[in-house]
Amino acid sequence: MEHTYPSNMSVTGSGSIASGAYNKVKIIGECEVLGALDCETFTCMGTCIVLGPVRAGYFKLQGEVTVNDDWSGGELKGMGQLTVGGHIRGRTISLMGQLAASQSVEAETISVKGAVELKGLLNAERLELRLYGPSYVKEIGGGRIDIRRSRWSTIKGWIAPQKHTELIVSTIEGDEIYLEHTRADVVRGNRIHLGAGCQIGRVEYTQSLHVARQAVVHSEIQL
Repeated sequence: MEHTYPSNMSVTGSGSIASGAYNKVKIIGECEVLGALDCETFTCMGTCIVLGPVRAGYFKLQGEVTVNDDWSGGELKGMGQLTVGGHIRGRTISLMGQLAASQSVEAETISVKGAVELKGLLNAERLELRLYGPSYVKEIGGGRIDIRRSRWSTIKGWIAPQKHTELIVSTIEGDEIYLEHTRADVVRGNRIHLGAGCQIGRVEYTQSLHVARQAVVHSEIQL
């Protein structure tokens, strides 16, 4: 994947950036990107709205970023709130805070500590969710899936503590699955561990299944 990036762009305070291709984009404050954005690196400390799709080799946020279309690229990381109006496709995703997307989210590795609201498929070879608030995903797929309630007392003010912290999802399918505080219609995998707070309609497994006393499973099927 080779690109030519003609220039850098920075905004300090309040401003806007024209749609286009850039080498480095740096925002400190408030910014609006007036269309599609293609860049090698993107960093935002503050608030940014992108009125189009984003492609970035490296994307870091500390604050709140909204992308009205798809996001694609290499590494996505940061602390705060990221809202995407389309698909998210990258290599690695590591976020502390809130992640929302209207379509699918796919990467090799995904780690979110906070809350998620995803209306499509969440798919990764390695997936780690540490829940710190009510979370919703349509479907989850992957290799190794690890979902637990966060043990943190706070996340830098981005998410207030929630009494009813759990993940609600229709289907989870993977090779190795460890779940806590998850409500799912179907969980399907090779090796499955269901911990405290799980409420599962049907479990389908091939090798092993462990169900904690604090978990509820209505149907178990070994394939």
